[in-house]
Amino acid sequence: MRATPDRIVDAGLSLFSDRGFRGTTVGQLEAAAGLTPRAGALYKHFPSKEAVLEAAFERHVAEVEALHSAIELMPLGDLRAELTLLARFGMQTLVRERALRRIVLTEGDRIPDLKRRYRERIVDRSYEEVVSFIRQKMAGGEFPAGSDPEAISVLMVGALLGFTLEYDVFGRHPLGVDEDRFIDVIVDSAMAMSRAGTGPRPQPEPEGSHSR
Repeated sequence: MRATPDRIVDAGLSLFSDRGFRGTTVGQLEAAAGLTPRAGALYKHFPSKEAVLEAAFERHVAEVEALHSAIELMPLGDLRAELTLLARFGMQTLVRERALRRIVLTEGDRIPDLKRRYRERIVDRSYEEVVSFIRQKMAGGEFPAGSDPEAISVLMVGALLGFTLEYDVFGRHPLGVDEDRFIDVIVDSAMAMSRAGTGPRPQPEPEGSHSR
């Protein structure tokens, strides 16, 4: 059985996502966590409802950091395998943070600090991770020297985010394309970019060689 603080955080994520942060009472949180409502049980573990949301955010950040560390320990030496791992990691992260993302989208203007930290510690970190990866591959000659790491990062991360947001809103994958199929296309696209400009470039014709 999960520890009581974890059950409270789980309940908070679910209720805050469904009912809104301000629309959720402490009693509802306690009941959803299997505690006696309005008996003060929540305050034995958290000083406030805000602290429950903070714990949910920090728990997710810790999970993301653990996954980042795992990826850094797996140098596969195969560009396609590395891109696939990176894309699957991104997809897994987006799926796991679905409830937290909904809270940020619906409550972000009323809780600006949460919105700012979500952007800095989760969204921006995702972009930076891909930029770092592309730069590393450029340095090793696996991506063309003229690549645009920031634009490639926006393309890859934005595609994954758009895919998951469509599921968030409509409860289905766009055009019936599942996660595996979508990731395959993202990897194929990145591989095509990695090959761009790696072959011999056409040489300009000498002046005066054009047929008249």
